[in-house]
Amino acid sequence: MIIVKTDIKPDTTPRPRLVVTDLDGTLLDHHDYSFRAALPALKLLAAHQIPVVYCSSKTRAEILALKRATANTAPFIVENGAAICPHPDDTGRGGLLAGDLVLGMSHHRILAVLAGLRSQFCFRGFSDMSAAEVAERTGLAPDAAALAREREFSEPLVWQGRDDQRADFILALAEAGCSAQQGGRFLTVSGRSDKGRAVTELRGLYASHWGAAPEIIALGDSPNDVTMLAAADIAVIVRSDNSPQLQVSGPKHILRTQLRGPAGWASAITTLMEG
Repeated sequence: MIIVKTDIKPDTTPRPRLVVTDLDGTLLDHHDYSFRAALPALKLLAAHQIPVVYCSSKTRAEILALKRATANTAPFIVENGAAICPHPDDTGRGGLLAGDLVLGMSHHRILAVLAGLRSQFCFRGFSDMSAAEVAERTGLAPDAAALAREREFSEPLVWQGRDDQRADFILALAEAGCSAQQGGRFLTVSGRSDKGRAVTELRGLYASHWGAAPEIIALGDSPNDVTMLAAADIAVIVRSDNSPQLQVSGPKHILRTQLRGPAGWASAITTLMEG
């Protein structure tokens, strides 16, 4: 574990902790999407009753499937911060949220913006692809690829234009009220929501629910995680091909893992919990 930044004076006021984590390349292996290496750390957090909030470019359907596989009961953040969603069992039962807190733009509006740019720029989005093509491009199983196409607030795409046109494309999106965030595999177009804004909203929700603002540990590996990491108290940059370019400011403590993916995720959580 490499400590990039840490306050000299530790926080002596105990606060409830909350973990917010990216998925692909962070909690999940970049190649096979396995979370096996993170299981001991997930069990450690569960034993201490620390919620783990999944915050990803993935869709609601994808995250719900992962929540079932990992016995996760926390709320979750979908499609790069476009909405904070309650755990299904919490809806209307006095939980953190009565329903979705939508922060982003609808998929229908995003597709309309992209349709207006096709004559100028060359790209291919998930809506242009079959589930089989999404599976081929992502390495997902066909059924999982079908879940990845169930977009509500964003459109991942493959940039097929010239490199010198990419900045113009992003500017045109901004002029139409959209943003583009680079993840591990795709350039994802959404509204002006991002993971950082979602984490800030989440902090306020938990502060009201718990009666105290949580200490947030955020873990990510890609450029689209920077705002999420910046909004945390403790930021963990998980090693990946994209992580060297990540520059984060704001948190009291910033760590970089030497291990990749879920192994790095587990090492960081274990270090923080035992420290």
